[in-house]
Amino acid sequence: MADFTRLNKYRANLKRMRDKRADIDNKIREMERACKEEENTMIHDLVREAGMTPEQLAALIGMNGAEKIAAINSTKDNYITEDDQNDEKDD
Repeated sequence: MADFTRLNKYRANLKRMRDKRADIDNKIREMERACKEEENTMIHDLVREAGMTPEQLAALIGMNGAEKIAAINSTKDNYITEDDQNDEKDD
């Protein structure tokens, strides 16, 4: 008669490993969800900090690289600091 002890041991180990894999897969999915949620929160905060509307963000995303650089540079030109204003008054 054949001895199935070794085969049964392999099957038991295989089942344990599959169970562990299922647990790890669930943990990976949860971590991916948490990462995506944090990314979305960061993007939302950056857009709010910049004072952008959703329409402005969509337009920015739709621009090509050169258009984005031009838009950023024109935005920088529109900002005048208090020091700049004080310098102009002194002239």
